[in-house]
Amino acid sequence: MGPSCEVDRMAVCRQTPDDPGSCGFIMPKNCECYRECFRLYCHYGTDTNKCANQMWGADAFDASCWLYGSEGQGPATDRPQDSSLYPEHPERETVWFGRIPEMLGITSYGDERLKLEDPDRRYKSPWDRPWLVWHRAANTAKPLSVCNNSCSNGRGFCIQRQYFHEPECSCHFGFMGPDCSEEDPTTCWFSPTCGGRGRCRSGFCHCHDGWWGWGCHRSAAYQPATPGTVPDLRSKTRLRIYIYELPWDIAFPFEVQEEIYTRDNIYTGYEQFMQYFLMDESVRTENPYEANLFYVPALAYFYAENVRNSQWQIKSVIDHVRQKFPFYNRSSGRDHFVFMPGDRASCHSDRWLQDGIIKVVHFGMQKKNLTWLGIENKDYGCIQNKRDLVVPSRSVNTGPLLPNVTTPYYQWLVSNRGYDGNRTLLFFFAGGVGDGEYSGGVRLALKLLLTNLTSPPADVKFFEGGIGDMYGDLLRTCKFCIAPYGHGWGIRLVHSVHFGCIPAIIQDNVYQPFEDFLPYEEFSVRMRLADVPHMVELLRTYTEDQLAKLRLGLAKYYRAFIWEREFGGMAYEWTLAGLQRRAYHLDGEYFH
Repeated sequence: MGPSCEVDRMAVCRQTPDDPGSCGFIMPKNCECYRECFRLYCHYGTDTNKCANQMWGADAFDASCWLYGSEGQGPATDRPQDSSLYPEHPERETVWFGRIPEMLGITSYGDERLKLEDPDRRYKSPWDRPWLVWHRAANTAKPLSVCNNSCSNGRGFCIQRQYFHEPECSCHFGFMGPDCSEEDPTTCWFSPTCGGRGRCRSGFCHCHDGWWGWGCHRSAAYQPATPGTVPDLRSKTRLRIYIYELPWDIAFPFEVQEEIYTRDNIYTGYEQFMQYFLMDESVRTENPYEANLFYVPALAYFYAENVRNSQWQIKSVIDHVRQKFPFYNRSSGRDHFVFMPGDRASCHSDRWLQDGIIKVVHFGMQKKNLTWLGIENKDYGCIQNKRDLVVPSRSVNTGPLLPNVTTPYYQWLVSNRGYDGNRTLLFFFAGGVGDGEYSGGVRLALKLLLTNLTSPPADVKFFEGGIGDMYGDLLRTCKFCIAPYGHGWGIRLVHSVHFGCIPAIIQDNVYQPFEDFLPYEEFSVRMRLADVPHMVELLRTYTEDQLAKLRLGLAKYYRAFIWEREFGGMAYEWTLAGLQRRAYHLDGEYFH
């Protein structure tokens, strides 16, 4: 903070100057740290359900913390509360609280309701909730001096795990090794090499002189010749996209919870998009006045993961963009886009967000009078396909489902005119079933169909739950693969395409990736929930020639469903094409 960044806003969350800091709940912090984290994440009152960082907000209320002082005398008056360095003698140098004042809407520590009621929770991980069997982390905090090399002066924290004999260092994001002395160069997920113009440290690209931005990709900034004006240099013949450079306290992939630094690869399509976009000088512009579209990198998944409501992080980012730049207000955000990769994307968002900015999502539910719990939009439910864009998810990044054999398979398939004699099974499904709302009832209907048959077909396989490596084998030996959705978007369409299995899409009222300009009728079968009782008979009506034709359609379009260029993927290029169509739709006043 400050005109020259001279104020370290998060100093109270650090143990030492070498500590990158954290708002996490594995190592207990000075209560003033959590208060600063509250100010960082929670901009819309004391309701932690509205915190931009949904994971932090969900665990904040019962997060124990300490102040320098003692249980007998209270908080110290002669020692500043400006650090989270765990003291050498915490039993006589700390006073413990059950929560910070903000959780009760107050500003001081005098209220008895703030006291830590359970003395057994002192000196333990704040994440440990003894009353919740699934919320345990029975670790004991230790001073840095107890651990190897003081965890490289605070690059990690020192903790005694319940079933370990000795305390050990737990490294912060960006560091590794027994004493956290080694830097992890793989943490800059959006620009792994920092464009060759910087160095990655704890997820942040430290750029060489003359370069700046998310991936050290910026070298210039523009301002109008006449102050106060907003020149319109937009071209009708060329797509140009401007990405906002956001400060760390608005959107940044830093450590939220200690020891949880990975993410589910299926939600990282937006990471791939950003990696390619930062290197794409033909589309990315540094001059916002010539941009047709504006990319708002809100990093919704970092702040809300897959099932929480990301609208509060997006609102925080949009509030910043509105205040600092003139472009959002010019169009009411209609020429701006944001990725929402969560399971249900924008379904649970307020109407101002649903009706405004372009949402890039994996779940294309568009249904009037959708009756799901928590869906307030009765006009269209979640998205409007003329404005919002559905894109494919990623698959796994390792193992037998990696799309590294997809291109060779389709090359062989084309040489064989689409015929594949190895596909002897009609179809299969494996996975969770859920209730009538989960998958729109498709999985439940499929289970009822196949378990009620007196003589189940030998060439139809149904498994409730996971089946390990057999899943990949069935993708290779079935003619059709059932592709329903789940709680939100489903990954089975992507898996089917990657392995040449004709997708049988059963997703009522759900637009599929790029469906408004990708001819699904050439490579897939579409059925309704009402068709499930007859689906075996329906799928048997396809001849081998018709199946071969559909497989050739898959060979023509499969690259649209792969993000990784090393595997022949072109999902990035298809996403750009979809965004260009949204710009065209905007000019045509297709949405308001």
